[in-house]
Amino acid sequence: MHPIGGQGTKNLPPFQLKSLNYNLIFNGMKNVFTLLLTLIVSCSFAQDIHFSQYWAAPVAMNPAYTGKFNGLFRATFNYRNQWFTIPTMNSGSPYQTFQASVDGNVLPTSLGNNRLGVGAMFFNDKAGNGALQTNTGMVSIAYHQSVSQYGRSHLSFGIQAGVVNKRINFQDLIFETQLDKYGWNPSLPNGEQYGGKSILYPDVTIGAAFTSRPKDRFAFNFGYSLHHVASPRESFIGDQNNRLARRHVVQGGCEITAGYQDQWTISPVFLFMMQSNAQMYNLGVGVNYQTTNENIGIYGGAFYRVKDAAVLNLGVDVYNARIGISYDMNHSDLRGASKAQGAVELAIVYIFKKQNDTYIQYPSYCPKF
Repeated sequence: MHPIGGQGTKNLPPFQLKSLNYNLIFNGMKNVFTLLLTLIVSCSFAQDIHFSQYWAAPVAMNPAYTGKFNGLFRATFNYRNQWFTIPTMNSGSPYQTFQASVDGNVLPTSLGNNRLGVGAMFFNDKAGNGALQTNTGMVSIAYHQSVSQYGRSHLSFGIQAGVVNKRINFQDLIFETQLDKYGWNPSLPNGEQYGGKSILYPDVTIGAAFTSRPKDRFAFNFGYSLHHVASPRESFIGDQNNRLARRHVVQGGCEITAGYQDQWTISPVFLFMMQSNAQMYNLGVGVNYQTTNENIGIYGGAFYRVKDAAVLNLGVDVYNARIGISYDMNHSDLRGASKAQGAVELAIVYIFKKQNDTYIQYPSYCPKF
């Protein structure tokens, strides 16, 4: 038998074996706690993946923002490592999330001040140190109708559709029936009945948004999206009544440009999400500083998820790329387990623009991009 830690015990003296076994059982219980924590959070609001730097994953937030940027093509990359201080069976992280997307403008010069955007998104989420994995692939399309002269205001509608695959590895889970006096014994039966290790289902998201720049130094945006429109069935035990709850997302903010040569941009923003009985409120402000080199800028922000975490964000703009990092400081009921350390997140956005081309100056989310 090999307990947690991967080393056998048969060559250890009896007194060392006894001392080690108590530690193994304790470590096993910590991993059981990690599993329970994963399941509890997964059954609440964290059914869906969300990023602290949500503005750097616009297609994932609202399909109406597909193709809504100043350029031809946009690529995004997001990585989130959450609750890394909580111990897991293989010394990994309880939650790791990766997201990548690409979107662009179709026929940018053929629709006047209107725009048609298309895009694709993929993300992978690992929970419980990889025991539960979610892979999602989606394609989206959005139409941006100009509702003002010179294309300063747009009303956008978008739809996103794709498939979701979830897989669970029961070998990476610890059950009560597998704990003996020596610790965790994977050769013991777990005593659980389950229908399968993988599920696959279609998913649809719809969204709408209004963006406007009525003045050169002021812009605002507002968006709404509905995720899991059909409430797809989601169960590893064949429960046909277990459906994924719809998620409502409301987001908005404004940009105020000030300072000598318009070097400063202040962007207050808000984000509200509701899924089943869980709600999340996110308020904050971002500040952008444009250096004397027009190709280099610096930005930062402070955000607050009510009853959950405070988020600090720093980043840099270099030519057509934006690189940002954020850190979550947890203060919810999980503060004791997480040691007040919530998540580290990296976000990269790159926009391809043709030289000498002019683009409609869309208002952005926060921070400015």
